[in-house]
Amino acid sequence: MASPTSLGALRPEVLVVARPGAEPSLGVGLRRNVGWALGGRVAYGATQFALLIVLARLGDVAAVGAFAFALAYTAPAMVFANLQLRSLYATDVDDRFAWSSYVALRRRATVIATALILASLLVVPASSDVAWATAWIALAKAFETCSDLHYGVFQRHGQMEHFGRSLAARGVVGVAVVAIVLAAGGSMPWAMAAMAAWWGLLLVAHDAPKAARLRAAGERPSSPSGSMGQLAWQAAPMGLVFLLDSLHQNIPRYLVEAELGTAMLGLFTPMVYMITIGSAFVFALGAPAAPVLARLAADRDADAFARLARRIIGRGAALGAVGVVATVIAGRPLLAVAYGPEYAAQADAFVFVALGGALHFTMVPTILGLTAARSLRVQPLVYVAAIAVATVTCVALVPAHGLVGAAIAGAAGMAAGTAAATLLLGRVIAAMRRTGGGRRP
Repeated sequence: MASPTSLGALRPEVLVVARPGAEPSLGVGLRRNVGWALGGRVAYGATQFALLIVLARLGDVAAVGAFAFALAYTAPAMVFANLQLRSLYATDVDDRFAWSSYVALRRRATVIATALILASLLVVPASSDVAWATAWIALAKAFETCSDLHYGVFQRHGQMEHFGRSLAARGVVGVAVVAIVLAAGGSMPWAMAAMAAWWGLLLVAHDAPKAARLRAAGERPSSPSGSMGQLAWQAAPMGLVFLLDSLHQNIPRYLVEAELGTAMLGLFTPMVYMITIGSAFVFALGAPAAPVLARLAADRDADAFARLARRIIGRGAALGAVGVVATVIAGRPLLAVAYGPEYAAQADAFVFVALGGALHFTMVPTILGLTAARSLRVQPLVYVAAIAVATVTCVALVPAHGLVGAAIAGAAGMAAGTAAATLLLGRVIAAMRRTGGGRRP
């Protein structure tokens, strides 16, 4: 397959599938896959926004705070269990590991993470409703992380329409069942239980069967050389990266809850979640191009790799800049319309949240480039830098400046992480040039 040099230069007929032996008939154009990934992510991001609106309107600030606590509490264990196996599978261009190894590792890691969360809830000083809501969210996240591995099959085979439909269904129906339960007078835990049930049904009725059919039709027999243990060893740094990324993003929330209380956390979290919609665009720009970047890295085509990576990163940065400007101009009325006057009063913090989001939109595709180049073990350094800066800034600013201080700390951490990731990616490209001589013959 010819080496594409940029996202814009890829023709619709160019295959997203980059590994040798894939069936060409399964490929679809990168632009079409970008469209499906974008549609699914936008739909899911919008429904997460809608979910917080439902909780704020049918519940109260305390309900939103309890939901935010549950997400922050379950995140570290679940994101470590993720091990970024989806990205590793989608970019495993040499078929080093068997699909069964990916599945077995994901299942075992998810079971362990869920068990740890449930066991720890027995000793955490939380109310009964908060504890049960957290338990149901942990189960929902377990189903979600299993679906995520099947998304890697869709990505690898260039069939992102299955990904887009699954994400849209997950979000739309999930919000609907939560709204129905709360409107009928049900409690927060029952609403989360209904959402978990739907996510589990989506896994067994759509994601797993679709992925199985794609693999049966489009993958030729291979002889993987790696074992599940070797896959776990390779994936462990990525699990650590996800864990550190989760801690980095949640540090401001932990400090807000500890210093200012659950109600203030309920005011802070919806602002952060509004950035989720922007993250949908960033993912859509990066995920379908990941196998292409991996192929270019494997071929040591440094020039083409650098051009495609810069284009994706640049688009993420441009999107973030637009978001910051929009927040400065319309942040207060947007918060008022979406959540209510209590949230609009925190519009100053929202500007810094948007700034942190803009930096995140730049860091995510940069990390994707490092992953595609299999530069895995240096990635924890990115998040160590981000965590250190965010923690120090939070401790200094949150007690005196409240939510504004937390938002500034989050942005400062993102700035440190983005700078570190950019430096590391530059070194990877330089090394690629030294060993591959720029373009491949």
